[in-house]
Amino acid sequence: MGSGSRVWSVLEREGLLAERFTVAISHRDLDVFSFQPQDRVWVLSYSRVPRENARLLRRLANCGIREIVYVSSSSTIVGQVTDCYEYPRVKLEAEIAALAWPRSKVLTIGLMYSDERSLPGGDNVATSFRELAAFMMSPRWPDAGGRRKFLFGRVVRPFRGPVEAWLHSGYGRLMRLLTKRPCLLRPIDLVLRALGMRWYGYVFLSNRLWTSTTS
Repeated sequence: MGSGSRVWSVLEREGLLAERFTVAISHRDLDVFSFQPQDRVWVLSYSRVPRENARLLRRLANCGIREIVYVSSSSTIVGQVTDCYEYPRVKLEAEIAALAWPRSKVLTIGLMYSDERSLPGGDNVATSFRELAAFMMSPRWPDAGGRRKFLFGRVVRPFRGPVEAWLHSGYGRLMRLLTKRPCLLRPIDLVLRALGMRWYGYVFLSNRLWTSTTS
């Protein structure tokens, strides 16, 4: 579920799951597709409207399928600090909605990459497309009583130069000062985005929270 998602487009283009996954559907197909009792549905779909995510999961749960796997994001950890960022907030709400159904599981992935060089500078909580494909071919659920898997690792990338390293360090100091109001940094985020840097905002906060618990 999520034939138009970026993650699926890469998996499909590289043929990583061609042996097993032959049906990819979208939100538009949800009410007309004929699900079977033996189906395991991987949910890559994402809507910015929480009730649409909840509806999708409810519809799948009512189909009588074998299993629902909701693919979530490591960024949901920022919910421990703030709910001001939309994407982590909506993904976390969808996780909770998914786990309300007994036959569902949650797979948490980090920043997706084919080549580590595409990741932002600094500490990253990341998942390669090949790691994800391998897991989807043979899933195991060691966490949260057999209902979750955290599929990511720590990947440290160099900054493009001393200026970016200085900006990253200064941004971190500001993030710590603001604590529960990090979205006040959004004007700075726009500048960093224009400069081609991708480690700002909830990505920065998520990476910091995860790496502080695993270092």
